[in-house]
Amino acid sequence: MLTFDLIEPVVLTAFVRELPKPAQYTLDTWLPNRNIQDIEAAFTTAFRRNRAAMFRAFDAETPIGQRDDFQRQRVALPPIGQKTLVGAEERLRLEMLRSGGDNTAALIQALYNDAQINTNAVLARMELARGQVLTTGKFTLSGENGLQGIEADFGVDASHLPTAATAWTNYATSDPLEEMRDWADLYTDDAGEAPAFALTSRQAIGNMLRNEKILSQFTNSGGGTPSVITRAQLAALLDANDLPQLVEYNTQVYTYAGVSTRVIPVNKMIYLPANPASLGNTFWGITAEALELVGMNNPQLTFSQAPGLVGTVTRSGDPVRTWTHVAAIGMPVLAAPERLLTATLW
Repeated sequence: MLTFDLIEPVVLTAFVRELPKPAQYTLDTWLPNRNIQDIEAAFTTAFRRNRAAMFRAFDAETPIGQRDDFQRQRVALPPIGQKTLVGAEERLRLEMLRSGGDNTAALIQALYNDAQINTNAVLARMELARGQVLTTGKFTLSGENGLQGIEADFGVDASHLPTAATAWTNYATSDPLEEMRDWADLYTDDAGEAPAFALTSRQAIGNMLRNEKILSQFTNSGGGTPSVITRAQLAALLDANDLPQLVEYNTQVYTYAGVSTRVIPVNKMIYLPANPASLGNTFWGITAEALELVGMNNPQLTFSQAPGLVGTVTRSGDPVRTWTHVAAIGMPVLAAPERLLTATLW
């Protein structure tokens, strides 16, 4: 049963939605958040052909053109959430009774603290989902909380998931610059625009700074080849070759199994477009909890406020326990798979 005596759901929901996201969760730059008033996300995948018109004689009829192909898709948004039991609740309520019921601050603060913990956990899991989509072109759930065999395949072509010919950990024989050119050419041909960013790890960038073929592009003060170059020099070299700007990303989260996991594997490089809105979105829909709050006799939320995170405080009996619960439904979606290329570097 929902309890409104200390924190009403509308207040807690506003609190969890206004919490700043952890600074290290940046993948929503390329899969920006979008609230929808639904439990399914609908999106259009367009196949742009750059079709050319035909010349005609002055007395001939104008030819009929063709529209670009497109595919309309819908995906069900899976629920996600976390709840925590208020710790030391009996002692906190005892202090309330001793003070005549006025000393509620400690219990209320405990509820808000738990709401923040649960919100950050939901945001961490969604960041991990974005990383999976950007790395594989798919969103999959298997073996998580009893879920089996759930997959949304967004149609990234196999050619956009290349593997380096020689591992970039091999400084002597690998050729990152040439491979980055090839991948950029493929991306440009398929997407109709050049990639603007290359998301990768600190280790991958370090390998490039020591790569012999890259070092051969530079000379030191003695006229020889340096043993390492700076990031500024590498950035200038990539810019001179019309290659995407490197963006370092090293975020790790603890999974539901308690294992520290990199959101983007250390050996990946992901080509991304200049316009984040052109790749896809992270859709957030309406939870069952939000529907309860909208449909009450005394509604706590309007329908327009329903999409997104929802925070509630619930009570259960035998023994009596108070839970802080943050819920959502959502998933990241690729609407333009041709604007994603993910290379395995070693």
